[in-house]
Amino acid sequence: MTCFVGFSSIAQAAEIKVGQGILPPYGIKESNSGIEVDIVRAALAKKGHTITVRFVPFGRVGKDFTDGKIDAANTLTSSSGVKAEYSDSHIAYQNVATTLKDGGPKIATIADLSAYKVVAFAKASIFLGSDFAKMAAGNKKYREVADQATQNKLLMAGRTQAVVGDIRIFQYYNKQIKDQIELKEVIFNKIFEPTNYSVAFKDAKIRDDFNAGLKELRDSGEYDKIIAKYISN
Repeated sequence: MTCFVGFSSIAQAAEIKVGQGILPPYGIKESNSGIEVDIVRAALAKKGHTITVRFVPFGRVGKDFTDGKIDAANTLTSSSGVKAEYSDSHIAYQNVATTLKDGGPKIATIADLSAYKVVAFAKASIFLGSDFAKMAAGNKKYREVADQATQNKLLMAGRTQAVVGDIRIFQYYNKQIKDQIELKEVIFNKIFEPTNYSVAFKDAKIRDDFNAGLKELRDSGEYDKIIAKYISN
């Protein structure tokens, strides 16, 4: 009986093709890693599965999944329009307005940004809702910069007063530039609601295995360690 169960467990293990949007620190093509990649890999490994990762531009993940090029997709929501077996939320993106602690403006609402020099990620005025779009359109000191490391440097050098983007992306790039510029203490103003994301799977059984593995990661503290590896100094 013991031998049969062991064989059955091995037989059920699968290699999952995962589509991952390229967005450090969540998906890093050069190192075949990232917060989300590591979470998915570790959670599925709990049930004996392995993954191969197909890194693509963020906007192409859903299409690759629908076209059958991958078995699972990062990062989507159930409201994306992509038909799939969605997992429990494995990550939340939290956009913030980051300001310097010393001498930085007090930001409590999106409208408060209107009076200051603001730098945001590319197409932020499209993705961050109507209130932000209104602020961006009316603020002559607003601009979008695609390079995330440059955003951080502009804030540290005092050339902008607020950087709008995901909190972990800011923390990750601070680690990358720490030897290039003096880092200053910052405040993360949470003026946006977080967005909870899931992994889209073709197979409900693999989805269930992922959910079980994800719970194990969270309960053991391994989940937090994965995130800390990319953002802690």
